[in-house]
Amino acid sequence: MRPNRLTVPQPPDASFHLRHEQSAYFTNPWHFHPELELNYIVAGTGTRFIGQSVARFGPGEILLLGSNVPHYWKSDPVHYQPNSSLLSEAIVVRFRPDFAGDSFFTLPETRAIQGLLDRAVVGLQVNEPMVASVAETLWALTEQSGFSQLMAFLTLLHELAHSTALVAVSPGYVSAQQWQKQSERMSKVIAYLHDHFTEPISLEQVAGIANMNPASFCRYFRQQTGYTLGRFVTDLRVRYAAELLISTSLSVTEVGERVGFDNVSHFVQTFRRCQQQTPFVFRQQLNRTTPYLPKLKSREGVRAEASNVFR
Repeated sequence: MRPNRLTVPQPPDASFHLRHEQSAYFTNPWHFHPELELNYIVAGTGTRFIGQSVARFGPGEILLLGSNVPHYWKSDPVHYQPNSSLLSEAIVVRFRPDFAGDSFFTLPETRAIQGLLDRAVVGLQVNEPMVASVAETLWALTEQSGFSQLMAFLTLLHELAHSTALVAVSPGYVSAQQWQKQSERMSKVIAYLHDHFTEPISLEQVAGIANMNPASFCRYFRQQTGYTLGRFVTDLRVRYAAELLISTSLSVTEVGERVGFDNVSHFVQTFRRCQQQTPFVFRQQLNRTTPYLPKLKSREGVRAEASNVFR
């Protein structure tokens, strides 16, 4: 369950990486990269994992993810059927925090963009009334190059930076990069928890890794992450449980045992508290014929929607 670092190719003739992806299903595994990512789902349905959030996704969803935020779009099982004609499609822009220059976002005119990039560490979802206009701009970027493409993208970031239509996806999430900046001690603790969260976790043992007594470690861990140790481990288990419910035929009881719960009732209650639904309902959603009603299916749909919004 530790995310893989993804190397994003840097185009020789552009300051950021833009990709228009079309396939039967989304293929990238649980991963992260130092580049920020602006992701627009044009077509396809499934479940997304961002930071410590697990939620459904579908057409029309636009998200801005901060540097090194782990993420994963898992397409619904129907997309993997051999004879399926369903399409998964996305426009993805990946860019380094300093893609416009080391000090460009410290200028008075661009300082708000730096604030946007900083806030994106928890993942930001674009809501109405901006969805259609942002989608239209992303379509336009795929047809541009050079200076005009760069100016259009900077303008888009400026508009997002001043918008009130952005909502945090994984509030309170603290990236591994931030932990590593805090200390090597915390980095070792987090690595241990990611490797052993499906096993019984002893406070004394984890505190020992940090070379601290349990009481001091509890205060330290909460100060650094914003979570208690128990809550942090629970979130890891629930996130992994959601992936197993999607990708395997294991029973709910087996999934609970696999992720570290020794009591199915406790697992069901914990999953419901974190995801606002039981694991049974979560899995049933995957088998619905229309799991996510499309908002914007195509370029033409985007433009029609945009004209309605700004008419």
